[in-house]
Amino acid sequence: MQIPMLAPVLKLLIIVAALSAVFVLSACAPASEDRAPPATVEIVRSDSGYQLLRDGEPYEIHGVGMVADDFAALTARGGNSIRTWTTADDEGDMMSLLDSAYEHGVTVALTLPMQAERHGFDYSDAEAVAEQLETMRGEVKRLRDHPALLFWIIGNELNHGYTNPKVWNAVNDVARMIHEVDSNHPATTALAGSSEEVVRAVLERAPDLDFVSFQHYGRIFELVEHLDRVGFDQPFMITEWGTLGWWEMEQTTWGAPVELTSSEKADVYWRAYNEIMAPLAEQLIGSYAFLWGQKQERTPTWFSLLTERGEQTEAIDVLDQIWTGQWPAERAPRVQAITLNDQGPRDNVMILAGESYEAAFDVASGSDDELAFRWEIKPESDATQVGGDFEKPIPSLDGIIADPQSPVTEVVVPERGAYRLFAYATDRNNRAAHGNIPILVEHGYRQSADALVAGEVMAVAYSGFREGQHPDRGEGAVNPSREEILEDLNLLIEHGFGLIRMYDSGEKSRTTLELIREHDLPIRVLLGIWLRAELSNHEGCPWLDEPIPDDELAVNVTENQVEIQRGIDLAREFDDIVVAVNVGNEALVDWTDHLVELDQVIAYVRQVREAIEQPVTVAENYEWWIREGAPLARELDFLGVHTYPVWEGRSIDEGLSYTVENMMAVHRAFPEKALAILEAGWATTASQFGERANATAQLRYFREIDQWARLTNTTVFFFAAFDEPWKGNPDDPLDAEKHWGLFFVDRTPKKVLK
Repeated sequence: MQIPMLAPVLKLLIIVAALSAVFVLSACAPASEDRAPPATVEIVRSDSGYQLLRDGEPYEIHGVGMVADDFAALTARGGNSIRTWTTADDEGDMMSLLDSAYEHGVTVALTLPMQAERHGFDYSDAEAVAEQLETMRGEVKRLRDHPALLFWIIGNELNHGYTNPKVWNAVNDVARMIHEVDSNHPATTALAGSSEEVVRAVLERAPDLDFVSFQHYGRIFELVEHLDRVGFDQPFMITEWGTLGWWEMEQTTWGAPVELTSSEKADVYWRAYNEIMAPLAEQLIGSYAFLWGQKQERTPTWFSLLTERGEQTEAIDVLDQIWTGQWPAERAPRVQAITLNDQGPRDNVMILAGESYEAAFDVASGSDDELAFRWEIKPESDATQVGGDFEKPIPSLDGIIADPQSPVTEVVVPERGAYRLFAYATDRNNRAAHGNIPILVEHGYRQSADALVAGEVMAVAYSGFREGQHPDRGEGAVNPSREEILEDLNLLIEHGFGLIRMYDSGEKSRTTLELIREHDLPIRVLLGIWLRAELSNHEGCPWLDEPIPDDELAVNVTENQVEIQRGIDLAREFDDIVVAVNVGNEALVDWTDHLVELDQVIAYVRQVREAIEQPVTVAENYEWWIREGAPLARELDFLGVHTYPVWEGRSIDEGLSYTVENMMAVHRAFPEKALAILEAGWATTASQFGERANATAQLRYFREIDQWARLTNTTVFFFAAFDEPWKGNPDDPLDAEKHWGLFFVDRTPKKVLK
């Protein structure tokens, strides 16, 4: 990680501050000719291990990364050394920084800004490498005699995204040059991580380094294993360490990394030092915590030991204890919880645009004084930078938080999008606690809880046909056995489903209802009534090659009446299990192969509603409802909507938003009608969808639609419970129709349920 060039305005402020500091320091800072001579720094080995000596005396580094003068605050906490990420003056006067460090008794590890391959530098370009070496030589000569200088760091994380091992030969040339022109200070290079491959390459190609330095965040807890694997027995430093990196944390479904609270970060610092670093004392000759200062990296708080206002966080208390051996008398505030709508940072928090939600920040004060609170909300970062490269700060948004200075407040976000809600609590010692919650804001409506089918939010569509089984295709059905159906029901219950949708009122549906009753299973059923084609839609349906014969259509009319009566009978007989009845499934859309006249569907609906007590619906595509559904909607207790973003070419990043758009459009068309999603899903394999079909996308879609459905009180029947090989193209095993299940056909759960 590195501290890149600052934004122009911020740089100007630093320059102004630096110029002011020059006048303040001029009375006490020695002129260059009056400075003490450079310290002699060396590494020796004793019976107790490797040790860093400064002017012949053991020197224990209490270090942090720092780019601006905050030495008084650092030394007050027991710190005595800083490292930089450059020797250049483009972020302030380096010589003045060294002078101030010396006046405060602080040493400085200076980083020579070697160019990284990932920034376009070619280490096979001998001329460019030689020119860079001479630039480094000039920097070493310019700064080598300063008494605050402790050692040189040759480049920072040059292995980050690199492919050319010649970089280590170039590092070795710089190390050799340093030994020629500066005999007082050792040289190292700072590696991102400690992988065996990189360590071996550095040891082989850069033998003139005095020691190697590693930079670790969450993976510091793997450091011992890494060193053992490479047989590393040399002295080393850790030139960056701290909280878990954003790349190491879990993410929301929309890709926002979850950030630890300031207190959780402090705990990571404590564990990293005591569990890993302290036991390595025989080889570890120094360490620098990251970062004493503030920078934007995905958030303004991620790696910063200070807030944007300069407040010190709890991790500094940990460093204080490590460096001095005792905790400060008054500790920083400690975060107990941060919530929005009773959900925390790891809960994939979603809210509806324009709706009000309660935010709460629960913090324990480390002293007797009251805490001052503040809230901020920012758009989620869309940065793609890595390695600590510069990220532009993100302004906070106004007018969203009702009372930004209260520990409990209301939040209303007017526009959909990804945001992050920040909370801070500060005591009179200028010590602060902070936390944040990534949030996704979506459009939506608020239905009454009574609109939920059987009070359930997430339900599942269930057919249950296994290998060699299928519904009646004109030759009779091959149904699963009672034992197989019971196994399915128990699996669904085990994974939290209490409501299923079935598509017909045939023998399999009766068996399923009987098993639920016999075994007193905690599962309820949206029963289906399947309507066969009463019109030939061969001109509209892509897979009907020729007209359906009139005699077959006539038989279907009779069969539909029989099916209607079967559905009525099952709803009556199992009225304790059947919570609603669906009449027809996609029998009205213009591409269906089982088309029925709208007036006839309305007649069937009326017949069913007159005969049963349960609510009645019809399942159709969202588009049909908006365009043609008004006459039918008047006859129904609620509308059953189908929506499949992946079928309509949407990526998973668009999946939820497209579903919401569809549902919002239906809601606008029928604002007084309750809505339920009777089918929505994401295939895990599909020749039709390519890479868009995968288990990770299904997991994301399930989680996001679940969150949205809970906010809107909308029941969602996720399609489908199990993969069904009978569906789709019989000659294409990758056909999408076969792979919508939450379980594979062998009944093992997919990623979404694991």
